[in-house]
Amino acid sequence: MSAKLNLQDYLCDIPADVKKEVDWSFAIADKIESILQQENISHKELAKRMGKTEAEVSRWVGGTHNFTLRTIAKISTAIGVDLIVV
Repeated sequence: MSAKLNLQDYLCDIPADVKKEVDWSFAIADKIESILQQENISHKELAKRMGKTEAEVSRWVGGTHNFTLRTIAKISTAIGVDLIVV
C-alpha cells in the first residue's frame, strides 16, 4: 500500500540552501519592484536604461529569476540604489 504524499512532504525534502536561494530571489525581486514604484520608474524605463527588454525586467520582478551578482549590480546602477548591502 503506497502512502499518499502531500505538498508539505515534498517541501520538507528541499535542502535549506535551496529554500534560502528562493527566499532571497523573491526578496530581491520585491525590493526592485518597491524601488521602481518609489522612484516612479516603469519596467519599460528600467529596460531602456539597461538595454534589456521589458519582458526581461518583468521576469526579474516576478521573483523566479536566478540573479547573478553582475545582474544585481547592473540593476542597482540603473536605479541608483544598492540592492545588496554587505
